Amino acid sequence: MRVLPDDLRRYACEFFGTYFLVFFAASAPTVNGMLGGVLGPWVGGVSSGVALAAVIYAIGYTSGAHVNPALSIAAALIRHLEWRLVPGYILSQMLGSLGAGFTVLALVGPYNAVGSNLPNLEAGVTPLQALASEFILSVVLMWVVAAVGLDRRAHGPLAGLVVGALVAAEIIVFGAFGGAAMSPARPFGPQLASGNLEHFWIYVVGPVAGMVVGAYLYRLTHNARREAEP
Repeated sequence: MRVLPDDLRRYACEFFGTYFLVFFAASAPTVNGMLGGVLGPWVGGVSSGVALAAVIYAIGYTSGAHVNPALSIAAALIRHLEWRLVPGYILSQMLGSLGAGFTVLALVGPYNAVGSNLPNLEAGVTPLQALASEFILSVVLMWVVAAVGLDRRAHGPLAGLVVGALVAAEIIVFGAFGGAAMSPARPFGPQLASGNLEHFWIYVVGPVAGMVVGAYLYRLTHNARREAEP
């Protein structure tokens, strides 16, 4: 079988990585809804964290395992991804999410809005509160990802576990509050599959702004030089 060119391999990895991540992340609350909540509220965080760790180890050395448009934009701003790759990364990630959302819908059903990330309006959470939580969670996530995953001084075998554990913790604590997507790709497919994109803007504005701030916070705290990806 012929090997894909380097750029196409990166895009393919981002597509499949995002597909697998969103599939498991969205399936957890969807199956939980189908079963009447017997799996517990923490299952979404654990499944997302484990899936993300697996994806990082599977494709990190090929594409960087961004699986998140906001992360790709922030990484490009601090010269850890070439800008020419950003459109392809984002398109691949969003298509992966789209495929995963409709797979969950077809396989399990429309329970819990197909596992969509949404502000908990019933509990009194406003869209602006959800936006604020997405921003803060994304700042923390990008700061940690840059420090343990992008910085050459910190490359090591535990980076995937650290990032996966952080994502799990953020979702367990804030998933029932504002969605805890930290990525435009995570809610895109499930929200589209559920037919409700009303609050999608929260998970674009919050994560993108948060990841950018987190990236520059990393540069500030870690004395990181601007250097292009080799």
